[in-house]
Formats: sequence, structure tokens, C-alpha cells
Amino acid sequence: MSEPVGVKRASSDQRKVRSRDAARCRRSQETEVFCQLAHSLPLPHKVSAHLDKAAIMRVTLSYLRMHRLLNAGEKQGEETKEEKEEEEENCMDEFYPRALAGFIIVLTEEGDMIYVSDSVSKHIGIAQ
Repeated sequence: MSEPVGVKRASSDQRKVRSRDAARCRRSQETEVFCQLAHSLPLPHKVSAHLDKAAIMRVTLSYLRMHRLLNAGEKQGEETKEEKEEEEENCMDEFYPRALAGFIIVLTEEGDMIYVSDSVSKHIGIAQ
């Protein structure tokens, strides 16, 4: 009472096709999510458009670490005066690299680089 070999092979081929289509669909959705993540990072569009998936994850992790580091010293609850000062500081942030006439590197306690300013390539000659 076994099925003929031709029927088993056709059924197996159909499963392979369905599995391949499902994998293709998952990869497509994953790529779409990575593109959205890349474009939501604080990077120029021309940079974020050329990042591979591993680079997107590395930059995202660095951004999150940097964000956590910068927010670690802030106190919660003080809103209005603190927010105004933060806005003024954010406006000044773009002028720091120019004023330093160099580049900025932020390292974790373990020595991992979590931020490098764009001007590093001008001074050291390596890409960010």
C-alpha cells in the first residue's frame, strides 16, 4: 500500500518548491527590515545605502551603546529646562569636530570603538 515512486517524488518536489519560496519570502522581509533600519540610523543616505547587513548591525549596536552612554548621566524627571539645554547642546555638537580640528573617537571601558566622527578619514586615512 505504498504510493508510487512518481507520486512521492512529485510531493517531495512540491515541498522543496514551497520551502524555497518561503525562504525567499523570509529573506525579502529581512532585507526590507535591514533597509529600514539602515535608513533610520543617523548617517548620510549615501553611506547607509551601501552598508551590508553585518555593517548595519554593527552601526546600530554602536549607536545604541553611544545613546546609552550619553543618557547614563541624565536624570529623569527634570524636563523643561533640561530639554532646552539639551537642544542647545545638540546644536553645538556639530561644531565640536570643527573646533577640535581633528576627529572624535568614543571607546567603551573594554576598548570597543562605539563612535568615530566622519573626519577620521581626513586625518588618519582610513574609512569610517
